[in-house]
Amino acid sequence: MKTITSSNKKIKIFLGAYVNSTNAQNLNCLALAQHLDKGLFEVFTLKVYSGNLKIPAMLGVNMFTCFNPHRISKYMGYLWGIYKCDIAYLPKGEIYTWNSFWIKLFKRKSFSTVEGILDEVAIDNAINTLGNYEKVISSYNQFDKLYSITNYLNHYNYKQHSIKTEVKTLYLGTNISAFLNEELHVTSLRNVLIIGNELIRKGVYDFFEISKKFPSISFFVVGSGNGKININQVIEDEGYKNVTYLNSLNSTELSNQLKRMDLHILPSRSEGFPKVTLETAAAGVPSLVYSDYGANEWITHNQDGFVVDTLEQMIETVMQLKNNPDLLKQNSVNAIALAKRFDWGILIKDWEQEIVKLHHKECQ
Repeated sequence: MKTITSSNKKIKIFLGAYVNSTNAQNLNCLALAQHLDKGLFEVFTLKVYSGNLKIPAMLGVNMFTCFNPHRISKYMGYLWGIYKCDIAYLPKGEIYTWNSFWIKLFKRKSFSTVEGILDEVAIDNAINTLGNYEKVISSYNQFDKLYSITNYLNHYNYKQHSIKTEVKTLYLGTNISAFLNEELHVTSLRNVLIIGNELIRKGVYDFFEISKKFPSISFFVVGSGNGKININQVIEDEGYKNVTYLNSLNSTELSNQLKRMDLHILPSRSEGFPKVTLETAAAGVPSLVYSDYGANEWITHNQDGFVVDTLEQMIETVMQLKNNPDLLKQNSVNAIALAKRFDWGILIKDWEQEIVKLHHKECQ
């Protein structure tokens, strides 16, 4: 990939997300901005005035800060990015009619990613935003290239909604160095946690049910209920003496907590590729998850994590790990190897190749 174009000009790419605000698409675009080869690419992206992350200046990365009121400035931000770029990556799906208009007017290439299963709940939410089912589907058809972030999503969304994505899967990675802990001292199953910013959707009630079965194990809840559940109140009302709520944690705080943990349980039924399973894996903490969204594509059952179908099987797995510390130890070691395969430093090459191919197509 040494030569980009005949004139060796850098490819200008717009990452359409707010890289200083905690959100899956925002954080993925932040990672792309950090890892894309600045010898090959010039990056344009957005910040938002209310962002909760402090982002330092990055060489080769240009940022437009969307001011207050955001409902107005976001239009200016996306217009700025589309005007500046050769290729626009638009993963968020907001103001897509506006973006589509300027992409066509300026003759820019664009691509996006499908990052979750479009089940009934996801479709209903999208309809509430866009108006009807046809608009939801057409919002995915506006791009020159559309990728799924797992093979499972590719097949599921095509079968259910005829949304066709590229054969190539663009997996999302994580910054392994922020969580890596190779000094493992796993002796037994003592500490278990759940992590999520929408804890009801993440399956926190199943997590509570599991905690009832194992009073000798400590269970920890990390994240936010987004106003839909008061975790401390539930713990008090139900008398969960082995459950502790740690609130939301930043990356450093989470990394420190993971050094104490032995197992991560994510009882969500609807995900895309939950990055948290990689972050915990990097710390040597394997995940126990449901199979609904195809997690066995990256988690190998009883080797670097555990994929099951039912709550009863989750409970059985926890019991198995409690009674078999060696199985837990082996999965802890293997989990680190799993995380390393999905480090952004490795996966970024796939993203760069696809962007370059799209740019070459533009130049033809």
